[in-house]
Amino acid sequence: MHTIRNAVVAGLVALVLPMNGVASGVAHFVFEVCQKLGELSHAAAERAGDFRVPGVNLRATPSTSSVVLGVGNPGDRVRLNRRAVGEQVTCPTGAPDSTWWQVVDRRTRVAGWVSACYL
Repeated sequence: MHTIRNAVVAGLVALVLPMNGVASGVAHFVFEVCQKLGELSHAAAERAGDFRVPGVNLRATPSTSSVVLGVGNPGDRVRLNRRAVGEQVTCPTGAPDSTWWQVVDRRTRVAGWVSACYL
C-alpha cells in the first residue's frame, strides 16, 4: 500500500511542480492526499487477522453444515472481507457467537466463511 501511495504522490508532485504561483496550495493538496492515503492504508491493515487454532474450516456459507472449501491455520493470515450473522457457534471459550467473517486465506488464497470464534 505504501508503494501505491508513494507513486500517487510522486505523480501529483510531477504534475504540479511546473506550475508557478500555486505552490502553497498544491503543497497543502498533496499533504491532504498523503494523509488520506495513509488513513486508507491503516484501515486496510485493520481488516486483517489470523486463525487462532489449527484446522479452521473455510465454508461456502456462514453455517457449520455448509461445504468446506479449505482449511486455515495460525500464520496463514486472512483478509477480512465482510461480516455477517450466521449459525450460532460455541467458541472454544464456551461463549456462543453468531458472527461470521468472509475471509481470504492469504497463504492458500482460498475464500470462505469462518466463525469469529476462530479469528
